[in-house]
Amino acid sequence: MQKRPLLDIPDSVTRSAADFYEQHLAIMLQYSIGEMIIGSHERFVVSAGKALATDGMSPAEVFPEAFAELEALKGYIEETRPSRLEVALSRTVENFLSYVSDILTEAIIARPDLLRTQEQVTLEEVLNHQSIEDFVRWAAERRVSQLSFKGLDEIASYVEKRLGMKLQSSDGDWDTLTQSIAVRNIIVHRRSIADERFLWAMKGETEVKLGEKFQVPREALAQTMKCAMKIVRGFDARVAEKFDILLLSSADQEWYEKVGGAAGD
Repeated sequence: MQKRPLLDIPDSVTRSAADFYEQHLAIMLQYSIGEMIIGSHERFVVSAGKALATDGMSPAEVFPEAFAELEALKGYIEETRPSRLEVALSRTVENFLSYVSDILTEAIIARPDLLRTQEQVTLEEVLNHQSIEDFVRWAAERRVSQLSFKGLDEIASYVEKRLGMKLQSSDGDWDTLTQSIAVRNIIVHRRSIADERFLWAMKGETEVKLGEKFQVPREALAQTMKCAMKIVRGFDARVAEKFDILLLSSADQEWYEKVGGAAGD
């Protein structure tokens, strides 16, 4: 099965990575489903119009109401694109952060000694969980969520300190994901209005000024998804080997059947 780099899924993955890839596919399909449906509908109407056309009529002349509705729907697709880009990019970032939390949990479950920490929690917070696994997952998610507001470097430092491994792959991928987290933060917390922290994270790579609304470029979503995939793919193999984490066959996962269709969109 031929796959694009955006869907370069390894044969074996951890449970954390399997959940990441499943969500990644869902995000891709959610963002593109409108264009897919409109494209299919347009091909059908054009084909039917050509088949029924007489005396040199165009398909639009055969089905004027259908084509008018089609144009209206295309306009709606374009009108909603900015908000759909915001949702897709935010979900991509959150999916990556969830992977980091999940793989930390898997590693700590495999090696409980990694749980040793000077971070303080209350007895009530511990007793609110029914198992050590639930507690570890909660602690990892809380810490990664807190660090996400400080930036990706803080998350990477925490992972390296806890697991003794570097999270990042290449500097270019790292910079892209760092900026995407900054974008996600202003989308979620400031309705995409640029603040000083956002402008600092973007390092001059945006013309948006302080207090202006930032619009997610279409290429930014593709780059974010690609970089998140590359980082997860590289890190997952290394962390699984180091901590002897159980690997699953990608081909055995229900979502894997969608890979070919999504890659061909």
